Amino acid sequence: METTCIMPLAEIEPNPLIADLPKVDLHIHQEWSPRLDRVLARREGRIPYNWRNWVERMVAETPPGIARLRQLATVFPATRDSDAEQENFITRIEDLLEEAAADGAILVEVRFGNEDVLKPDLMTLFREAERRVQARYPRLRAEAVFILILDRFEGERLNHLVKACIQAGDEGLGGIDFLYKPYDTEADWTTAYQIAEQAASAGLGITAHAGEFSTANIAAALRVPGLTRIGHATHAINDPFIFDLLAKSGVTVECSLSCNVILGAVSSYSEHPVQQLVKSGIPIALCTDNPVQVCTTIGREYAVAHALGFSADELLAVTRNAIAVAFTSPQRRNELLDAVAMYD
Repeated sequence: METTCIMPLAEIEPNPLIADLPKVDLHIHQEWSPRLDRVLARREGRIPYNWRNWVERMVAETPPGIARLRQLATVFPATRDSDAEQENFITRIEDLLEEAAADGAILVEVRFGNEDVLKPDLMTLFREAERRVQARYPRLRAEAVFILILDRFEGERLNHLVKACIQAGDEGLGGIDFLYKPYDTEADWTTAYQIAEQAASAGLGITAHAGEFSTANIAAALRVPGLTRIGHATHAINDPFIFDLLAKSGVTVECSLSCNVILGAVSSYSEHPVQQLVKSGIPIALCTDNPVQVCTTIGREYAVAHALGFSADELLAVTRNAIAVAFTSPQRRNELLDAVAMYD
């Protein structure tokens, strides 16, 4: 599958050994409009939205941090009406999974948002997209996660979403990702604790966005019942107390190297704390986050990590850890670990 844009930074020399490694992406947003635009552009024989130019403009014109994060939700080249068509929905998820599988991914967790969990056929459509990609990439496995942004819903609407998540868990939904606003200052996580306790008791995996642009919310997120992963935590390294909490928690950090650099969570790849996390015994997973918009793939993220000093064996260990903490079934987990064992 073609990649329509690349990141505006020095090219990384391809390494066949790294390219051949099995990979896992535990933190990839569905990017419904950018993905659907790509699908429709192929179908209509036109050029899709140019995200490479968008990234270059954003980096040049927008201050790093929250201001850039907000830019991710400002361009919608495809419409909701188009996405309402079942075939379009399936095909854009198929596009996401195939791009990852072509780069060596054997497991992908796709994050849905808004009120997608209320879609009565969400998991049926998701499994159809997975089935189509498995016809070409048999070893691929995919799971779905719902992002619950807790400043967006309240009262009965929030309760309805939580019940829908638990019901979707019976249909194959893997977990819930908690995200709070304010994102870069401390928030009250009381509601998250209550919901997470219900969700974890129902068998759903729990992760949370925190610490991407400041140390805020990392300690609060680590207290979420059932939490086994945390998205980003990029700034944990800046506070010895927070960093020690993270290290002692055993929680896996979902590291999105390119997205962190482009959005300005860190100033450069060399400044990213990923090596310090690993050296301190903190488990990590490599992830793409918003790959269409920031112009990356899971293969590129592994290549970036290799360029930062991770050996092939260390990257294989990253894949193993990602499988161990994935929101998937025991049977799938064992199948995936067996597939990775072939590379030892």
